[in-house]
Amino acid sequence: MPDPLALAIVNESQALRRSHARASAADVLDLVMQGRHERLIDFGDHMLPPAPFALLVAEALGDPMSAAEWAAFTGPKADARLRATLQLQYALNVWPRFLERYRIS
Repeated sequence: MPDPLALAIVNESQALRRSHARASAADVLDLVMQGRHERLIDFGDHMLPPAPFALLVAEALGDPMSAAEWAAFTGPKADARLRATLQLQYALNVWPRFLERYRIS
């Protein structure tokens, strides 16, 4: 289960994304993450696609796969093996860049 700080980050980033649709994903995360980079934060299931927060992170970090591709290939209709493989790739290649960018340790 995600901790309260993670839920606040997820909810604030989603709300900001909706209210400022023209803002880049990176700008949204940069704003929401200000002052929140001193400890490891447990995001639970929000850290893996197809969770909307995970898709926002991938977009913000300029991942080669689009949010739509991540959602399609990791969503409930995706092949289970493909989903598991891509979620592993996300955890190994995208999520660490998020942790590094916001100095979460």
